[in-house]
Amino acid sequence: MREKIQKAIEDITYRTEKFPEEPFRIISENRELAIPYLNAAIEKAAVEGDELDDGYQLAFYALHLLGQFQERESFSKIMELVSLPSETLDDIIGDAVTSSLSDILYNTYNGDLVLLQKAVTDQEINEYARGSILKVMGQLYLDGELEKEKFQGFIRQIIDDGDEINGYIYGELIYVICDCQLVEMLPEIRRLFDDDRVDTFMIGGYAESIDMMFSPRRKMCSTPIDAADMLRGWAMFTEEEEKPQRKTSDKDFAKAIRAMRAEYARQEKKMKIGRNDPCPCGSGKKYKKCCLNKPKQPEDFIESSREREKWLKRYPPAAKEREEGRIYLEDLFDPESIEIDQLLYLALNTRPHFIWQREDKDMVHNRQRAYLSEAFSKFVQKIERENILTFQEYDEKYSIHYQCEEWLSDLQMLLDETGDEESAAQISEYCEKMGI
Repeated sequence: MREKIQKAIEDITYRTEKFPEEPFRIISENRELAIPYLNAAIEKAAVEGDELDDGYQLAFYALHLLGQFQERESFSKIMELVSLPSETLDDIIGDAVTSSLSDILYNTYNGDLVLLQKAVTDQEINEYARGSILKVMGQLYLDGELEKEKFQGFIRQIIDDGDEINGYIYGELIYVICDCQLVEMLPEIRRLFDDDRVDTFMIGGYAESIDMMFSPRRKMCSTPIDAADMLRGWAMFTEEEEKPQRKTSDKDFAKAIRAMRAEYARQEKKMKIGRNDPCPCGSGKKYKKCCLNKPKQPEDFIESSREREKWLKRYPPAAKEREEGRIYLEDLFDPESIEIDQLLYLALNTRPHFIWQREDKDMVHNRQRAYLSEAFSKFVQKIERENILTFQEYDEKYSIHYQCEEWLSDLQMLLDETGDEESAAQISEYCEKMGI
């Protein structure tokens, strides 16, 4: 059997055109015999670095197989490899640094937290590798292996140091904070955006971070892993049998485009509701004894409730059925502040459309102005009722996706645009009074 293992190792030492199914099977079925060879490959790559022979592939395969074997004793060796100069690491493991490294590190982690922390803060290490290590730490927190206060303290230290040259690591920090639902760190996320330290092309804006924070939790790292399943579909390998490509005809393409247009342009059908039908609001009462004679809400004159529901799909969901351990928006904010925030979200959140279906600019501005004006009306009532003296005080207690200065300046600009000088002056006066 040892000879078989040696032959399998030889067969995966250098790059091959097709995925080496049989060598992977043999190695996977003989874990204990294979591990010394795999560890030796990792050590060789860590020592030789960019002096490795062209086409040397064994360290790349070994990394994935040791992850599959959950070989904890290999962790420190793998971290030595990961700590190689950025370009060298890229030459050795390529796209694995973003696609599978976090899973491999998570499955081989030996409890040495200090090693992870040092790597994350070492700017000489490949930034994508550091991002993968952050994901591992986030998953360890979700597993209960990292204390919340210590984990938050570590993240805050990176933010406070502010030594990063580019915004990639800060973006990864935000992803981890949100995936772990560290809601106490929302001020740190806001600070990163305010200091212009985040690549917004990568992560969006602060509003998108709020959506991530209150979305259902997701695992950052997978376990167990299957190395062959991970790798066989990679573009570096040719298919065993090339499947004939079906040519898309102009007719098929036109049909697909029409279907996409119809999906985005579809108007909600107006349903006729009988007086004795169940009320569509979901109260369980008959329509005639519920909403039939109720006056329309101001936002109903902007767009229908169904249309609002469509554009609020990405808004953090309410806690109808609670998931254990998850924090919901209503755990932190009262119904009034959520209602105001939803109006702001309907006004300011980007509404995706195909490039050929862009909305008319005036139509967009009219909708934004209407929603922002309604939000302002409810906002003033809340401020006066609760005797809030500054916008900063409101932001600290009630602002969710957007802070006062952001959306009020947008509203003032929209009012100026339409020549509504009286309303614009009212906003300006209010802003001056409240400290903007």
